Amino acid sequence: MTEPALKFDPNVQTSAPSAEGPDPVHGLQTRDRIRAVNRAILGEEKRLRALHPWLKHQDLLGLGCFFGALVVITGVRELYLRDMLTWWLAVPLIALPLSILHELEHDLIHNLYFKQRRWMQNLMMGVIWINKLSINPWYRREIHLYHHKHSGQKNDIEERLIGLGLPFGILRMLVTLHPGGALLLLPRIKRDAPEFKVLKLLVWSFPSFLVSAGSIQIFMRYVGAGWPNPGAAGAGLPAWGWSLISDVMVLLVLPAVIRQSSIVILSSYSHYYEDIPRHDVFYQNQSLRHWALMPFQLFTFNFGTTHIVHHYVVDQPFYLRQWVASVGLKELERQGSRVNDFGVVKRANRFSLAGG
Repeated sequence: MTEPALKFDPNVQTSAPSAEGPDPVHGLQTRDRIRAVNRAILGEEKRLRALHPWLKHQDLLGLGCFFGALVVITGVRELYLRDMLTWWLAVPLIALPLSILHELEHDLIHNLYFKQRRWMQNLMMGVIWINKLSINPWYRREIHLYHHKHSGQKNDIEERLIGLGLPFGILRMLVTLHPGGALLLLPRIKRDAPEFKVLKLLVWSFPSFLVSAGSIQIFMRYVGAGWPNPGAAGAGLPAWGWSLISDVMVLLVLPAVIRQSSIVILSSYSHYYEDIPRHDVFYQNQSLRHWALMPFQLFTFNFGTTHIVHHYVVDQPFYLRQWVASVGLKELERQGSRVNDFGVVKRANRFSLAGG
């Protein structure tokens, strides 16, 4: 039986998904649990929308977040280039608004802004792509919507590209530190997901990969040759070249690496893999909100805490998801959803507690 093409049915997750089989922990069907969580999340959204009419201006709010993040990023870059801000402050101050751009890209993938103005969506995604130096957003749209339909399965292409199911070790760390590490995973993902278009991924994402990986390679070469004064060490790089590559590293590459590594850690370990029922949202995620994860949460707009809410209700913009999360997470806990299951690292994302 062949797998379906990359096509997303929005009804799979926006309404309560069907639960296939009993809950192996409690021996109960999960359908009622899922419905209870959905009711809590949507009920709180309805209450907030009634209380705050400005929430209906979703396009304007998304655009405001977009320009706000760009203004902060541009301001920090300008301060750094004028020698008014040191590099170790510039890097995290750029990475923080990058997390907002990532959330906006995710919302655009779900068609939450400018539904009737596709050109505006494309413009926003293009600008975000340049700043994020990550996977092409138009290709990501395909595999992310596919992820919602096959979350935690062997053909969950998007999550497997960031290490889902890998045991903790060198390979998983390489994937975490840079998107280029995913190149080592392509053969095994293609084997498990024949519908995976490897060439399409490589072609579409090559520009950002080239800038990011190339800058890191050049930078490390000349650091090893005598940084901070590589010319004196005979590195052969002119002063203007060293200045250019240093600026690219500080203003583009390092903030992107920090943001990407943080999202990979929280996303890959908040998802379960392989030993979960297909299409049963109850088993797909956990909430990661331990205090020790705060540095990663800062650079991902609190992703680890709230991403599970998105799996239950996909059509909420990121700022609204944060707002309803307190109610949704309380109901999730009441229904037995897991919180801070760090054994998932040892179990390589398996849901089973055996050996955890």
